[in-house]
Amino acid sequence: MNVKKALTYVVFLGIGALLFYLAAAAVEDWDALKRDMQSASWPGIAASFVMGYLAIVSRGMRWLLLLDPLGHKPKGAHSVHAVAFAYFANTFVPRSGELARCAALNQTDDIPVDQLFGTVISERVIDFVFLFTLTALAVFGNLDAFAVLLESMELPAGQSFAVLAGAGLAGLGLFFAFRKRLMQWGPVAKVVAFVRGVWAGLISIRHMKRKGLFIAHTAFIWTMYFFMAYVIFQSIDRLAGISVLEAVFVMVAGGFGMVMPAPGGIGAYHWAVKLAFVALGYDGDLGFAVANVIWFTQTAMIIATGGIAYLALLWFRLRKDRA
Repeated sequence: MNVKKALTYVVFLGIGALLFYLAAAAVEDWDALKRDMQSASWPGIAASFVMGYLAIVSRGMRWLLLLDPLGHKPKGAHSVHAVAFAYFANTFVPRSGELARCAALNQTDDIPVDQLFGTVISERVIDFVFLFTLTALAVFGNLDAFAVLLESMELPAGQSFAVLAGAGLAGLGLFFAFRKRLMQWGPVAKVVAFVRGVWAGLISIRHMKRKGLFIAHTAFIWTMYFFMAYVIFQSIDRLAGISVLEAVFVMVAGGFGMVMPAPGGIGAYHWAVKLAFVALGYDGDLGFAVANVIWFTQTAMIIATGGIAYLALLWFRLRKDRA
């Protein structure tokens, strides 16, 4: 890791730590927080752990469906472990997981990284559609809570937005004016070649033979995302009466919290879940307690399965080199 990457990591870790501190500093009753966390049943925690890993397994198997039209047929174990390793990498270095999983499968099965990365983008497009659908469901099912959540956020000032939009348009204008010269420049030519490989992977979904199975895997993944949180909700005494739509609202808020480039979503996830619970009319301490239980459960799952995946991928690579 070079100095620039190290500094970036420290900054994002600092942001996550600050958000976690702010959420923890607002706790009014630490004894109640401890009781809420301790009331989470071990069977519920174990079920959440298993469901989180089942989503990873399904992601790995879904990846194979995108690689098949490109003529690549890696082993299922290689794909699943590569995805598990990606989550492991993201826990420590934000936004490193997607390239890490592509590099891992490249080393075990000699598949070009640019094509692998293109298929990952295809996955993200489909996942965005599912996330958007769940977000719409969460918003329209909890309009009052969504209104409360909006009141706690501030949109950028109109003047600042206009300046950013103007700068972006000017940059696009310069690019199109000098695009021919730029395309002939060595570094840009390499980027263009990489983008073409990414595009080949991206459009692979059009030629996929088993689209129904791909959609089924995607639906299963998001179902597991929901239930790995919902079983925790149901295992905590004060949340036994939470509705499905309220649970979806919290899940979506936590998902957007994970978008923040803090290592493992620490702090950002806790803050987002806490805000969601407050918007739904629950107290913030309960939201922070729930966020802690879910975050610790899933982080433990990712570290355990990701560590095993790293060793497995290393073994696959060594066995391949010997062969």
